[in-house]
Amino acid sequence: MQGNGFKIGLTIFFVGICGYYLFPTFQYGWVSYQMNQMQPEERQEYQETNYDRIQGLKENALKLGLDLQGGMHVTLQVQIGTLLDQLATNKDQTFREVLQAARSRAQENDESVVAAFVDEFNQRDPDARLSRYFRSDEANITRRSSNDEVVEYLNQQADEAVGRAMDIVRNRVDRYGVSEPSIQRKGDRRVAVELPGIDDPARMRSLLESASQLTFHLMADPQQLSASMQRIIEYYEPDTTATDTAGTPLADASMQADGDAAPGQEPSPGSAQGDEQSGTALTPGPDAGPDTSDDGTALTGPSESNDGPQNPLLAAMQPMPFQQQPIAGRVLARDTATVNDLLRRPEVRDMLPSGVRLLWDANPRQTAQGGEEVYNLLAVKEEIELSGETITEASVTFDQTTNEPKVSMTMNSEGARTWSRLTGANVGKQVAIVLDGVVYSYPNIEERIPSGRTQISGLESRQEAEDIVTILRSGSLPAPVDIVEERTVGPSLGEESIRAGFISVTTGLLLVALFMIMYYRTAGVIANIALLLNVILILGILAGFRATLTLPGIAGIVLTIGMAVDANVLIYDRIREEGTTGKTMRAAISAGYEKALSAILDANITTFFVGVILYSFGVGPIQGFAVTLMAGILSSLFTAIIVTRIVTDYLVEERQMTVSYG
Repeated sequence: MQGNGFKIGLTIFFVGICGYYLFPTFQYGWVSYQMNQMQPEERQEYQETNYDRIQGLKENALKLGLDLQGGMHVTLQVQIGTLLDQLATNKDQTFREVLQAARSRAQENDESVVAAFVDEFNQRDPDARLSRYFRSDEANITRRSSNDEVVEYLNQQADEAVGRAMDIVRNRVDRYGVSEPSIQRKGDRRVAVELPGIDDPARMRSLLESASQLTFHLMADPQQLSASMQRIIEYYEPDTTATDTAGTPLADASMQADGDAAPGQEPSPGSAQGDEQSGTALTPGPDAGPDTSDDGTALTGPSESNDGPQNPLLAAMQPMPFQQQPIAGRVLARDTATVNDLLRRPEVRDMLPSGVRLLWDANPRQTAQGGEEVYNLLAVKEEIELSGETITEASVTFDQTTNEPKVSMTMNSEGARTWSRLTGANVGKQVAIVLDGVVYSYPNIEERIPSGRTQISGLESRQEAEDIVTILRSGSLPAPVDIVEERTVGPSLGEESIRAGFISVTTGLLLVALFMIMYYRTAGVIANIALLLNVILILGILAGFRATLTLPGIAGIVLTIGMAVDANVLIYDRIREEGTTGKTMRAAISAGYEKALSAILDANITTFFVGVILYSFGVGPIQGFAVTLMAGILSSLFTAIIVTRIVTDYLVEERQMTVSYG
């Protein structure tokens, strides 16, 4: 064994490293097995109690691909038509008609939206100039720019939008914790995303499609809102008297609704507040409590005495125009779409105060008698006082008293100055924190906040807080994206694939091991020890580099098993040849390993380069196969040349045994 000290140390080092990286995989497998044996309530409690530990084990365990553990495959389509609408600085009826036609044409024919837009434009007016609608100081697009220059600018913007969307989707997926997702571009406006291990498709779908537009607005004046809602309700009255669905005068019904809150109780719609270290400068705005009236409001249903035509708006919404809050009304979850349709009419929108729009509260703040959730419809000023682009950091925190999850945000210097000016100039008013068109908080401003730190509260769960943080950290999408294709691979199918892969690897190992023992006898046993160690090293390499094991990857392992013994076959046959020349066992072994080395290296290095090419130019399953192939080549070289030599020298030199080579 003299001279093998370095080899032994190297072997122990590599085996120890691979064992270190594989250990979390065994731990996570054991924890998963234990959780599967628990009752649903017990399992949920265990997951919540050991959340950090389970997530840590999952993150460090060997990653399994979509075909092995299940998950989602989605195809996202970037709305280039919306991007063109955003880029246009001067829009008229012709522009809108051409853009709509281009969208429809691109959808039907699967062609570029920009090309369809330009072609439709030329068909209507060949002499028209696109620079009439598009200007950009950065791209030097002016009134005198030619149509070709404008088209080049639009194509560049569209290409950058898709690239930017890919980056943002990748950031969101990475922060979500998906192991080795595959994100690839398809065509000029589509992105294919593979997400292994997803157990909540609805949550991921929302995360991918969210535009992540965080904005801060002042709330509308309650008195102006009250007058506007009165006019809107009268607009939908079936007769000249503005009454509610039970025949009760509107003022009386509204006053009854306001009086429904429990005495001394003011449920909070959530608050955005200054960082604890700088003092609380914002407090939750008061809200009405759960509806318990029985006078035929939208939340309780019409009374039996009402036989006449109903006001469709009052039938779906309980108005609240007399409370000192910018709340237009309260609506059952199932009636929100109906209210949207009624308030979307142009003549109705014109009745709202100038520069005001109606947005839904993010979460239900009350519960109706039947237990159904009730949402507030809030009046928010359209002017954006501060945008989410100023947010430099976001994290999940918890209230020390209630353990309520919150999102803490830190702004850059520009955002901090604007936030300080906004809160200082509007003390006593309310500010709405809006994410993707939904109001998460609308607190009262108590004092100026100079620190540029604030919080979003009123969140339902830690999961919701983590999703908001993920979106804020990833940035805003340059254009909306839609999911045009979605496929889900169930966990049961993944388990079946794992079972089939395990059977194939085990069968391959047993057949090769049996052949080596029958043909090479003692040397075959040594080769089988190296073969088993080879599989462990492959898995350790994959775990250490956080690579993903897929079904094609398992095929790569099976192929590597054959290639690993191929090196031993070359060595053993060479040793037999050297033995026939009259050399001693030690000399034959030494010559066999030395003279077979060049042929082994040639075969494995060329195959390794093929793996590199497959990984560089392949996608999805091909990359999975290439990764395991390259890892297998490295480990098989090590075990065939180093490990088998150590065992052979030990048996021959230390134990004075005769090793049979068949």
